[in-house]
Amino acid sequence: MPIYEFRCDDCGERFEKLCLSSRDEQETRCPRCGSPRVRREFSTFACSLGGGFGFGSCGTGGHGFGFG
Repeated sequence: MPIYEFRCDDCGERFEKLCLSSRDEQETRCPRCGSPRVRREFSTFACSLGGGFGFGSCGTGGHGFGFG
């Protein structure tokens, strides 16, 4: 499911919203002040690499695919 991060241009609030369509994104308002002046931000994400670097369970729902 596409969960996007937004930031309000008016009050600076950062929040997340599930957007199932582009219309959902266009109609997004700040939950704190109600402003429609929000913009989508680039999200950071975390993933588990099974205790090391390389290929692990990132993005696989905890079910890693073995390489090598």
